[in-house]
Amino acid sequence: MARKGSGTAMPTPAMTLEVTVVSAEGVRVASGRPLCRGAYAVVHTASSSAPTRVDADADCHGFPYWAEAVRVALPAGAPALDVEICRARAGGGRPAAEPVAAARVPVEDFTVGPPGHLHCLSYRLFDAGRCGERRRNGIVNITVRRLDGAPQARGKAPAPPAGKAVDAPGPSGSGVSCSAAAAGLGKPAAPAGAVMGYPVGC
Repeated sequence: MARKGSGTAMPTPAMTLEVTVVSAEGVRVASGRPLCRGAYAVVHTASSSAPTRVDADADCHGFPYWAEAVRVALPAGAPALDVEICRARAGGGRPAAEPVAAARVPVEDFTVGPPGHLHCLSYRLFDAGRCGERRRNGIVNITVRRLDGAPQARGKAPAPPAGKAVDAPGPSGSGVSCSAAAAGLGKPAAPAGAVMGYPVGC
């Protein structure tokens, strides 16, 4: 965001974000097979990270579904956050997980509008760890809300710290769309994000 008439960019302030990883589409593991059982997502910033639950559905055929919200802290001046799709290996937990695909989310995509505004976004995923190839590997669907300065509902419980899972704007597994989630929050949904993405680390 530029200061009017100055020609210089204003640094992005630190903020707390609620990122709901809704689902992924057409994701494949290194062997070329669809990602199935053990899929989960991790939202990364320069100062924090938070995972979703593991999707135990063995028949998702590369279309895992979470609809789970996590909170992360985005430090001042950070240009983006990253969403990584992983697979928990058989007999192991998240520490032994296999990164599968990732996308970068520029801050400009969710800082338009007032705090609390719900941004519904979709991004092209790229194979994790293969920056030189830039091979596409599906799509991830997310929503992002900036919590700093957002109006709080009366009687609402305090927000958990960044890096923790929170209740999504719809029951997990309910198939609630972004528009329905926005309506549930009493807010208009932002226009759907274009399918785009940047390989993490490139």
